[in-house]
Amino acid sequence: MRKLRPLSWVIIITNILFAWWIIGGVGGAVNDSCTGMSGDELSACEAGTAIGAGLGTIFILFLWVMVDIILLVIFLVTNKKGRECPSCGRKVKVGKTECDKCGHSFKQVQ
Repeated sequence: MRKLRPLSWVIIITNILFAWWIIGGVGGAVNDSCTGMSGDELSACEAGTAIGAGLGTIFILFLWVMVDIILLVIFLVTNKKGRECPSCGRKVKVGKTECDKCGHSFKQVQ
């Protein structure tokens, strides 16, 4: 298994927290704030609760997408300038034609 970069862990943890937040937000919309109401008052309270939950969910999803886009850009910009040797797995600098450890050649066979 490949070792993950620290930023990869930040992205994973951020997505877990957003998923937890959205599950809690949708689940929190079902509460007893409309208890004791009846008729039109109950209908209005339930409609308001549903609208509020929907707006909250849309807001959380919007934030989630924006944060993930920002993290993706950071991840791509900070990508290390190297490649992995297919034979031994060691990092090799871009521009080198051979792996220092195992001697694997990176030259294109034509």
